[in-house]
Amino acid sequence: MSQRAIPLHGHGWRLGQAPAGADPARAAWAELERVTEWLPATVPGNVRADLVRAGRLPDLTWGRNAADAAWVDDHCWWLVRDFACAPAPGERVHLVLRGVDYIGDLFLNGRFLGRHEGMFSPQVHDVTDLLTGDDRLAVRILGNRWLPRDRSGLRLKLLNRLEERLNHMPGLFPDRRDTLKCQMGFGWDFAPPLRTLGIWDDVYLLRSGDAFLRDLVVRSEVAETRAALTLTVEIDARRGGPAQLRVTLTGRTFEAAPLTVERSILLPPGPSRHTLALTIPRPRLWQPWDQGEPHLYDLEVQVRRGGKRSDALRRAVGLRRLEWKGRQLYLNGRRVPIRGANWVPADILPGRVGAGDYRALLTLAREANMNMLRVWGGGLRERRAFYDLCDRLGILVWQEFPFACAFVTRYPRSPDYLQLVETEVRAIVRDLRRHPSIVLWCGGNEFNPDRNKPLVRTLRRVVEQEDPTRPFVPASPSAGDGHNWQVWHRFYPPARYREDTTPFVSEFGLQAPPDAAALRRFIPPEELWPPGPSWTFHGAGLAKLWRYARPFLPEGEPDLDAFVTAAQRAQAWGLQIAVEHYRRNGTGVLLWQFNEPWSAISWAILTYERRPKPAYHLVQRLFAPLLVGADYTLQPYRSGDPFAADIWLINDLPRAFPACTLTVTLWDARGQAARQMTQAVDVAAQERRTVARFTFPLPPGDRWRLTCRLERKGRTLTANEYDLAVYDDDGPSWWQRLIHRLADIVT
Repeated sequence: MSQRAIPLHGHGWRLGQAPAGADPARAAWAELERVTEWLPATVPGNVRADLVRAGRLPDLTWGRNAADAAWVDDHCWWLVRDFACAPAPGERVHLVLRGVDYIGDLFLNGRFLGRHEGMFSPQVHDVTDLLTGDDRLAVRILGNRWLPRDRSGLRLKLLNRLEERLNHMPGLFPDRRDTLKCQMGFGWDFAPPLRTLGIWDDVYLLRSGDAFLRDLVVRSEVAETRAALTLTVEIDARRGGPAQLRVTLTGRTFEAAPLTVERSILLPPGPSRHTLALTIPRPRLWQPWDQGEPHLYDLEVQVRRGGKRSDALRRAVGLRRLEWKGRQLYLNGRRVPIRGANWVPADILPGRVGAGDYRALLTLAREANMNMLRVWGGGLRERRAFYDLCDRLGILVWQEFPFACAFVTRYPRSPDYLQLVETEVRAIVRDLRRHPSIVLWCGGNEFNPDRNKPLVRTLRRVVEQEDPTRPFVPASPSAGDGHNWQVWHRFYPPARYREDTTPFVSEFGLQAPPDAAALRRFIPPEELWPPGPSWTFHGAGLAKLWRYARPFLPEGEPDLDAFVTAAQRAQAWGLQIAVEHYRRNGTGVLLWQFNEPWSAISWAILTYERRPKPAYHLVQRLFAPLLVGADYTLQPYRSGDPFAADIWLINDLPRAFPACTLTVTLWDARGQAARQMTQAVDVAAQERRTVARFTFPLPPGDRWRLTCRLERKGRTLTANEYDLAVYDDDGPSWWQRLIHRLADIVT
């Protein structure tokens, strides 16, 4: 009898508002009889998503409708599912809930199974003796009104309120740090204050025999010609006695003869751990997509009793050697230059995101030539499909824990809070450590590790205990890692990026609205142009949008289309300056941001509907592993001015391209080639260097375009282009500099 998952997720759920007077401190099964209305519900999902489908809430993306959904937090909610599962003789059944958000009381057939706090730690209950074949599972979710607020002292509470005002987010639950809930849901500069609520991850039953495989840890050591796997198997047996462990390894993404190891063990009653080893000759290694193939093995572990299978687990296994030298990543002995972006939750109601959504978004990331995504600390431990797809696609993952933005204040230090941190983070690490795509654990986003030593100590200890194979960094930014917000937040021109010498830059970017047609789908007509309050509600930093769009605006009073076009061009141009500078310097690059969780005016290069902005297509070109470009002075040019550019090549690939032809062309305002240079070039594997100097006077006119192209055997390998007439030297005003200086002193 093998472990079989019986899914309880799907559309078979009902949602009901807890009756008036229900005790938030403890749910009671009898409350179900007093619920006056039951609505269809979906799990994984979100209470607000169910209410929208039932017509009890309007479209949350339209205008400022999301502000009218706050009343949901003032109630507790029941989610109920009826099903039938009668265990056969000798069979065991475990109930698993992978994500209850945030505090839930769990019942099965009238039996109270417990209260659970935490969005990320799973609940696993042996329910064998509770099942009847006519079964009812019920979860009461505590309304967000009753979230914990007492883990920070008075001083911290005052600092929390000061910080929310400094960040221009008044009233957005300043006690958010007292929970380990998705921080973005409390309101962010790209997301509304809409706290998540419901069952956002899978629910299922696991059937097994007497011996239940509770967990499997796989550690690998990879050498040139062999790999050694060490497996730690956790088994929960109802009765003691002899058993056999059988491990079989086959190829999942390639053909390979199976390897099998068996071992006899003696099981005590209750939980026990058992270790065995497996040697793999000539292993197929997991590589990020631009360095090779992301090979995966299929590992099956069986526990057998009396010659019959009691339970089995199957896992994908990727073999690779991981090392960080400072901020340089090495996989399998080879340096991997990082090109990627920040990933934020794909929906403000994250339970709505399914495997198809992940597949579409990650495919777009891969097509944009990204080899890493930073799962930002204000978001989630994403669902399993995300990491499974990153494994398959060869996309590296920088995984942060759910802590974000404590500038003036800090996180609580109370024993119960740190115990909650340990429980939640331990669950995250245990859940994700199996994935070869994850190469770094990070404590979170933009908090001071020195002011948060108890938190950082807890995080570090958990990582060292549960996954010593990967490094842990306390926060981002930290030593060697920068967030460059002089451009955009501090109003500096994009040329300022060229002064940045940080070895790794994990945040930088500019906002841009989606196209006008997309804006009309969430901005009411009367607020569309000139921009009304719904623009700001959906994240627009209007003063900064105007400032960076200015060099691209036509003369006269712009209309909506002209403004959108100018802002999108500004975003693309700024990213081009930054990405090319960082790649020339060998800097790791993670732009802010890849996606967005709702219809917004944000830094994302994809809209919520997954439509690429112009910046996406430019990034696709700039992140190509093989790239040609021009480094020239950013200044205003006139006809006849001398112009000089260094032409450079970057090859992140592990293979060479000999006998190439480089062509650099200057085009005048009529689209005619005014100057052209060609030369033969050999491109070595994993090199970056300047290959030519291009000098000439600018021809008549006031518009010039420079193109660079690298060809081999008549095929274009890489191409790039520049508009030499674009210039931006508008820096922050004196009062903006003063405000920023004061903010630095305060934080």
